[in-house]
Amino acid sequence: MDGQHRDARTYFLLGMQVCFGPWLLYVGAMKWLAIGPAAFVGYITADFDKTWSPHLLNIALAWLILIAEPVLAVWIVSGQQRRVAWSATAGLMFLLVIGQTILMKPTVIENWQYLVLALACAALSEPRLNPPRA
Repeated sequence: MDGQHRDARTYFLLGMQVCFGPWLLYVGAMKWLAIGPAAFVGYITADFDKTWSPHLLNIALAWLILIAEPVLAVWIVSGQQRRVAWSATAGLMFLLVIGQTILMKPTVIENWQYLVLALACAALSEPRLNPPRA
């Protein structure tokens, strides 16, 4: 077995690529297929219109979520520009954390876990300066 396959960092990132990516794709696809874009946007705006957040921003953010989830999922699975893909995913997760915080929902902790996971993947995705020895 070569050094790359024994490397814990590589193993972890590959695991996240093949587990988190398809999961995020499923989450995004269900919003399109099971809920429907109009219903999802309506759901998001109904909740957030009760807060200080402006209606047009709520619509834009709902569409951002609808588009970003499947796009980021495919990007993660592709393995291209890993650090940028994971950083963008962390940005989306932070947006979801802020949203749950604005709504004062206790489930915000679940989104924090995804944010930390995406940030860890982004940090670990930086190219190595000194490759591990075999």
